[in-house]
Amino acid sequence: VVSSSIFLLIFICSSTIICHPAAAASESNQTMYPMTCSRIKKCDASFYHVNKELQGEIEIAAAYSVNPSQLLPLRHKGVEDYLITAPCSCETADGVSGTAYFHDTSFRVGIGDTLSSVSNRNYSGQVWIFGDPLLDAGDVTGVKLLCGCIEDESKIVVTYTVQLHDTLSQIASSLWADADEIHSMNSKLIQDPELIVPGWVLFVPMYKNAYQTTKGSTKKHVWTIVIAVLSTLTLLSLGSLAIIFIRRKLKKSQRNNELESSKHHSKSHSITGTSSFQYPLSRAKSEAHKTSYRKEVSGFESEKTLIYSIEEIQEATANFDESRKIGEGGYGTVYHGVLNEQEVAIKKMKSNKSKEFFAELKVLCRIHHINVVELLGYASGDDHLYLVYEYVSNGSLSEHLHDPLKRGYQPLSWPSRTQIALDTAKGIEYIHDHTKSRYVHRDIKTSNILLDENLEAKVADFGLVKLLSRTNDEELVATRLVGTPGYLPPESVKELQVTPKTDVFAFGVVLAELITGRKALVRENQEPKRTKSLITLIYSIFQGENSEAELEAVVDENLHGSYPIEDVYKMGEIAAWCLNENPVGRPEMREIVALLSQLMTSAVEWEASLGGNSQVFSGLFTGR
Repeated sequence: VVSSSIFLLIFICSSTIICHPAAAASESNQTMYPMTCSRIKKCDASFYHVNKELQGEIEIAAAYSVNPSQLLPLRHKGVEDYLITAPCSCETADGVSGTAYFHDTSFRVGIGDTLSSVSNRNYSGQVWIFGDPLLDAGDVTGVKLLCGCIEDESKIVVTYTVQLHDTLSQIASSLWADADEIHSMNSKLIQDPELIVPGWVLFVPMYKNAYQTTKGSTKKHVWTIVIAVLSTLTLLSLGSLAIIFIRRKLKKSQRNNELESSKHHSKSHSITGTSSFQYPLSRAKSEAHKTSYRKEVSGFESEKTLIYSIEEIQEATANFDESRKIGEGGYGTVYHGVLNEQEVAIKKMKSNKSKEFFAELKVLCRIHHINVVELLGYASGDDHLYLVYEYVSNGSLSEHLHDPLKRGYQPLSWPSRTQIALDTAKGIEYIHDHTKSRYVHRDIKTSNILLDENLEAKVADFGLVKLLSRTNDEELVATRLVGTPGYLPPESVKELQVTPKTDVFAFGVVLAELITGRKALVRENQEPKRTKSLITLIYSIFQGENSEAELEAVVDENLHGSYPIEDVYKMGEIAAWCLNENPVGRPEMREIVALLSQLMTSAVEWEASLGGNSQVFSGLFTGR
């Protein structure tokens, strides 16, 4: 009778990941117990996501309110599941005595959804459910996922839902944990270590370096073979290297003489050929500055940027014909051109702008990201410096937002604006967090965000970029105030401070422009000498009593009322967060990317409900 009861219980629980209290198999008839808070109030935790719906990484990341970079794919029983890292905080919750650890996220309610079905489908049954709340289709509902913190800094707590045929030892082995520690951490649920029930939500104390260790240990035998092969190849190569070395020594003086006598190159060369760099100063000044320019350029020798001759640049731009001019700024004029049958944008800068020239060259030589404009090469001569970029054909975001019809553009839809915000955030996040050196752009604004034919955004104009060391103290004091009025944070204006939060503040202004269609600074009609900033407008809206209504009153008229106000308000909240006067109170760009990813999913769902067919909507199904 006992064994039959256990079998029936396992069958009932395994039919769905969620087991309601009536069907649970512990003395208290529950499938989960939130972890009571210790002295640790916040930590990073992990969630084991059972990907039975075969969701994509972006969709999963949006559901958990994290960046897709926080997802680690794991093969489990023939399916690619995910280990998701997310913040875990000590909180109160309905049905919980005292405080416990939770990760907060939200979802949009679909037709027929219940909290139980959403937990089972989207969150592997790890949502804390108390009572039977009613859900209205279309609403955005917050949920709490069970998570845990541990004082042992070498470990991270994984929230894991027991699956059919799991044993405690198998779970421990899969997640590089100790079965006894799992039992101890889940003693309220696990009475007998030999009996765990599908649907139970367990806390697993996993070693943080688990997967690096596993990968290394399974391939030790490969290194023996590799070392043997490399040793053989090394011996065979030594003779060849000696011959090559002798030949190079014999030819070195001849090659140097040839380079000195060469006056120009008709073809583009790799930047490694730094001796062919054409110095941009007049002949009288050239020799005095030659050494310093060579030192500047030598830093790029490992990169693949090209050197173009001045003749190639002139031919590409029809000798800088006025009809080829596509932009003009404080650091140079930009021309459209064609080089080697490829459309390019060429920035022409005076030689006294060498600081800005080398700033862009140093950064863009090392950055390759779909949301950062690509540097193809450079040239110099005739008292000018030239930077050659990929041609981004659809103008700047500023042109699409401010009087777009006068400039020949159709107004941007709400999904397009959301996608542009996300693309831009990804580009900024990349230079902040994913490059060898950490950079601050210092001039984020809508005129420095370029759009291609698919309305994909690219961050441009790195003339003011600053490099920060990756240390705890990342604050830098500038020697002068640079940037664009209307985008500058208080600490830059008052104290000349430069941190990644400088870019975050400016991005908040960009979000405000996307919502309102207004410029960062506008002149007041009654007093032309006075200007009003979007920063002040956002402050006043979110300090008011009815901020949603106040924000809706200033939404861009070019949207013609076609937008989901809940999502517009969320973007407004992100903008207000970015515009916090205290830089410590602003988010990191990676947090913004996670939030905007969620808004992008929501925008697509909203447009789909209208039968949308915009560029952004269709583009998502062709790889965007």
